Amino acid sequence: MMKPKVGLFGILEKSEEGWERSAQQVLLIKEQLEKAGMQIVATQEIVGDDHSAQTVGRFFKDSDPDLLLAYMITWSFDHLVLSVLRHIDRPVAVLSIPGINTGSLVGAQQLGYLLTEQNKQYSAFFGPPDNPETYKPILSYAKAAAVKRSMEKGKIIQIGRRCHGMSPATFDELEITRLFGPQVVTFSWEEIEGLAESMKASVVKEINRRIKSIDPMTECAEADIDYTARMYLTLKSMYEQNDLIAISLGGYPHYAGKVCLVSSLLGEDGIVSGCCEGDMNSVIAMYLLQEFSGQPTHFGEMLEVDEGESSVVTSHCGCSAPKLAADASQIRIAPVRLFNQGACIKFPAKSGPATYANLVGRRGTYRICAVEGQAQVTDMVFEGNPVKMVFNVPIKEVIKVVFEKGFGHHWIMGYAHMIQDLQNFCRISNLEGTFLLPN
Repeated sequence: MMKPKVGLFGILEKSEEGWERSAQQVLLIKEQLEKAGMQIVATQEIVGDDHSAQTVGRFFKDSDPDLLLAYMITWSFDHLVLSVLRHIDRPVAVLSIPGINTGSLVGAQQLGYLLTEQNKQYSAFFGPPDNPETYKPILSYAKAAAVKRSMEKGKIIQIGRRCHGMSPATFDELEITRLFGPQVVTFSWEEIEGLAESMKASVVKEINRRIKSIDPMTECAEADIDYTARMYLTLKSMYEQNDLIAISLGGYPHYAGKVCLVSSLLGEDGIVSGCCEGDMNSVIAMYLLQEFSGQPTHFGEMLEVDEGESSVVTSHCGCSAPKLAADASQIRIAPVRLFNQGACIKFPAKSGPATYANLVGRRGTYRICAVEGQAQVTDMVFEGNPVKMVFNVPIKEVIKVVFEKGFGHHWIMGYAHMIQDLQNFCRISNLEGTFLLPN
């Protein structure tokens, strides 16, 4: 599970009450943040003047946290945090605590104004320092900052093209780098297939055995299993050697079914791989939900609506990770529906709390929609990985928002409730978000 790295520092003004207990207060905050699930890098230097602010800024420049947490021990001069940020520009969590004489909340409000005017990414938090509930929203904000930081350091590869005549899969390569962070690198299928052909036969046979252990009765041709094994090895090697965070595959229609099981095997290894139609935007949504949930995601479309229970059956043609299966004994590996070629993985997906999300757009229009609910196991009602998503809001409201705001048709389901995390990510990334919540 993700453990965001947070740089903690205290701020005070020695003319205010409460500053004498600053060292103990910072230690308490550090312990509580660590218990909440964060990796804390704390400086012993308390910010109280420009010299200490410069020292703290240099310390965090070297330690490179995902997020800075400014703990308002007392009221203090707001410009000091800007001195810290001159050395390291990161989102800032501002924590103030109750106390009539310390002025902690007053100082936080003053700092919030300054950070807003300077267009700095921040979020403010308030609560008793000894209460674990104070730190839950901070953890969500820290996770969003950590995900954004990991995206800024990584790359996504696009293999093949996005599907012609499927406009929601259109993506803006340069805007993805500017808005989300990762560099986009493109390859042709001819390049990748050339690399796949060079894989050692002995290693390919090992993957063939792994595939057949999942479904010993597979109906797929030996050539398709061999192709899957070679592609899987090639893409996994590229992922490990090139600082990749995700892989987008343009399969449909010419490669329909040929890389579905490849995507499934990569997903089982924790590698985000968006199969079919070259939908880079959906791959980014998959990455977000996998990072926040710590589990592989489910790729699908709204196939059948039940207004009475406010649900949809969602599925694609069979590219989900085997660990998402409701029952491993029901997993089947077979050619893709309609085209009867390649190798797909088919099973009803498991139940659990879930978030359903769609990401679309280009420069100036990128936007995400998300709704929470409960995934429920369904019968094999579609030849892929069907699952029923029961929403926390009326399905009519979901469909209405999709049309009114121009969202797309590929929906990613992650196994956790993640709207708060996504809201924080949108705040940090300046991404437009539409989140449907119960009244």
